[in-house]
Amino acid sequence: MLRTGRTNIEDIEPASSHPTPPRLLEGYPTFAEFIARDNDATIYRKFESLSARNLLYKQSELHELERRLEELDWEDARDIDNEEAQQGARLWEHFRNDTNARAILRRELQEKIETKIKAYRRRIDEAMILESKVLTLNAPTAHMLKSIRTWFTAKSLPTKPFTVLWGRDKDIFKNERDLVVLAPVDSDRLNIFLKSYLGWFFRTCMGTELIAQQEKHHDAQQTTDLVYFPERRIQRAGAVISVFLSAILLIGAIVCLLQVSGQSNSVKVGMIVLFTCVFAGVIGLLTNARRAEIFGSTAAYAAVLVVFVSNDVGNG
Repeated sequence: MLRTGRTNIEDIEPASSHPTPPRLLEGYPTFAEFIARDNDATIYRKFESLSARNLLYKQSELHELERRLEELDWEDARDIDNEEAQQGARLWEHFRNDTNARAILRRELQEKIETKIKAYRRRIDEAMILESKVLTLNAPTAHMLKSIRTWFTAKSLPTKPFTVLWGRDKDIFKNERDLVVLAPVDSDRLNIFLKSYLGWFFRTCMGTELIAQQEKHHDAQQTTDLVYFPERRIQRAGAVISVFLSAILLIGAIVCLLQVSGQSNSVKVGMIVLFTCVFAGVIGLLTNARRAEIFGSTAAYAAVLVVFVSNDVGNG
């Protein structure tokens, strides 16, 4: 019995009967999902060597055309007494003449030069604009590279590691000098320290759920030593620690100077030198202060201690 092109209602399966994929497809889908969830993972290659080579090829093309034009000029200069050679060098009507073979050769060569030089100029301008934008991007920090390499290099078997992408892409994060990160980089040294060594302390329930989702997308035996935490927690913790250290260094110095108020001036000066060095070290190591700012803040801190000692508050 022949069947018509129509479909019976009984033949239509409900949409809910189609099985849903238990996890994302390993490879580009999971890699894109990982980058979308973590701004620190927006790390890409700049391909600086390829960009430079492309411009060098364009430059060589123009160099070759320039050589051919110089050869034509040299041939005409060698036969400059010839009227046709003089017309080719001085008369525009001779240059645009469609019946003279040498004029046609020159005109075709000049048209090629015009086309190539326009393309070269356009590429140079684009390259300069794009390069200036790329230079404003930051290189990924060691913590960022470690995190993305940890995730990118999965380990389904203890003795046989494999990467999320295969082929040449397995070494995509090998050349650190050719990598940039699109997300803003937090260059505060204290925040970097907290992220690198105490990130587990700031993780939230949402971060734990995200880890569980990532594990579902990988094999059961695969482990990733990644910790997800809100960036604002690191910022707040860094601010609190900075305020606490500033207060400790100032109040602690005052308390210690009060304790040695009855001692000789050498002891007092030694205490001032000690606390000033500690203050300068904290400012230089845990903040992004420039040299001028470090000198200024250290001088102000030392001046406060000197004024405190000179007023001899401890004898009051």
